[in-house]
Amino acid sequence: GMAESTKTLKKHPVVSAAAGFFSGATEAAITMPFDTVKTYCQVQKSTTGVSPITGARDIFRLKGIGGFYFGLPAVLVQVAGKGAIRWSAFEQFKQGLQKAGAPKASVDFCAGIGAGFAEAFLWTTPTERLKVLRQNDIRSGLNRYASLPSAVRTVAKEHGVRGLYAGIGACGIRQASGVGVRFAVYGRVKSAITSDPPQLWQSAVAGGLTGCVSTALNHPIDVCKTRIEAQDGASQVKEYTGTVQCLRTIVRQEGVRALYRGIAPRMIKISLGQAITFSAYERYSEFAAEAAGFFGGFAGVSTATSK
Repeated sequence: GMAESTKTLKKHPVVSAAAGFFSGATEAAITMPFDTVKTYCQVQKSTTGVSPITGARDIFRLKGIGGFYFGLPAVLVQVAGKGAIRWSAFEQFKQGLQKAGAPKASVDFCAGIGAGFAEAFLWTTPTERLKVLRQNDIRSGLNRYASLPSAVRTVAKEHGVRGLYAGIGACGIRQASGVGVRFAVYGRVKSAITSDPPQLWQSAVAGGLTGCVSTALNHPIDVCKTRIEAQDGASQVKEYTGTVQCLRTIVRQEGVRALYRGIAPRMIKISLGQAITFSAYERYSEFAAEAAGFFGGFAGVSTATSK
């Protein structure tokens, strides 16, 4: 019947991509200021560091409210595309693993790792790089990366296409571990606390808890990623060459605590973001699936073929 077809359609790549796209955009618009504060705290090299509150004050003083949305075009493009790739890749990997008879407990985690790597390679690394360079404009006082197209041109001209992939190692590890943990934990938490289909607050709580776990686990990698991506290369010799070397350098120069810099705003951003994403995704995917069901034969998405 109708309910069954909606459930099947929710797994359809187009539907999961559309739902991922909209939930991602919703999340970005709300959580972006926390991300900007996080980057600001992470790029400051010192043994003491900058507190998130001080960071927020600085940004406001230097650039006003708009400063919190520096790099927003890159983020909207990123988040929307990322949502689309992540959810559709996740559903595809999951179906593949289930067909292959992988142990049930590991399916979500492995599919999440696969989705994370796919997303980092196809999408997240270049867009993160552009976002961090733009956010770093706040501190450098230059306006080198004012618009997205000019940022792409500047990076391509000065560093070649490879410049867009600076930080791919750290970004890949961060996305794969984060997404793997998120999908694994989310599935567990969701089944523990929710009815089916989950109510909005249940999805939100599950998403929030999931966000906390993944953030705590891979924050040091995130700091490295920011440092590597903020290197402009125009003026200075590259201080950070790879993920491991970057970890070592930061610990040696600034102490272990530097690896947890910006964790408070990131914790808020990710937990809030995951809460929004997971609850919005559930809603958007129902909505998109119903719309697709409504237009039934319209795109060759008949329920007969997708069963």
